[in-house]
Amino acid sequence: MQDLDAKLDALEREKIFSLIAENSVRFKKINIRQTRNNNKNSLEHLDELVSSYEKLLRSMPREFMKIEQAIRLKFLEPLNQNRITKIMSSLYEDMDLILEQMVTKFQDLYKVLSQEEQFMARIVLNRSRCKENAEKAMEKTIQFLQYQLQASTSITPAQLEKRYGLDQESLHQLHLVKVLQGMNSIFITFKNSGIDEEVLNAVHEAIVLRIKLGKELEGMLPPTHQVQARKEWRMRVAKESVKLKEMILSIHSLAEHIQKPQEQRNFEVIEKHWGRIEETFDEIPEEKAEIVISKLKPYYHLLESRN
Repeated sequence: MQDLDAKLDALEREKIFSLIAENSVRFKKINIRQTRNNNKNSLEHLDELVSSYEKLLRSMPREFMKIEQAIRLKFLEPLNQNRITKIMSSLYEDMDLILEQMVTKFQDLYKVLSQEEQFMARIVLNRSRCKENAEKAMEKTIQFLQYQLQASTSITPAQLEKRYGLDQESLHQLHLVKVLQGMNSIFITFKNSGIDEEVLNAVHEAIVLRIKLGKELEGMLPPTHQVQARKEWRMRVAKESVKLKEMILSIHSLAEHIQKPQEQRNFEVIEKHWGRIEETFDEIPEEKAEIVISKLKPYYHLLESRN
């Protein structure tokens, strides 16, 4: 998935720059403190500066892998060997550059203090540790992603886009990815427990129809010269997005109630969620609203009975 890899590359570059900036701030603070303590040219001062760089080197593999894990879980995209090779190569290159910078910056200063040999041995040790830390971090990431992705019954954002006809950017902006993934996972358990699949499919169809109604509204953009009308249109479009989200959230909440044994269901809350669903159609033409609601009623009837 080239687009995802490109996004990860950009995020990881930003993280590297951020870590280097943090090190620069830390570096300045050390210089200020040691100068005030009359230790500007001391071995203690140099060792603390080198330790700051070592902290930077330790954090790089960890922060790289955090980004890989978070984004890949978000899109349910596993690591492949090409990506692993690219990440490790990039990490090694970045850490080598920092080690070289350390040598350039500190070697002569340690030489003055007759500590050059010890410093270079420290560089060699750091080089070895960098490789070891990177390999360990990658191994943990591979294992973590394999476990999480195998355990997940969620569908990907790309699959959600295909199913519901709402682009991935909008799904993320409305914070609906996890909600729809969770709902789809629950629906899988419903099918396995014998709930009528047609009822569940009708829920998906209702969401698709509601999204289409929103797109119809988006297509009603007034002419450029109608400034006030365009402003009102933008407000209606934004309001419709919120109502779509409210409808889906209530559908998801009803699914969570269906999972509970009947004696544990809170029927006041159930009725409240159904009321919210109906309220989201208050500005939709009645005949169009009824088509969508009629597809949701069999789903609601799974909970409606108290007996």
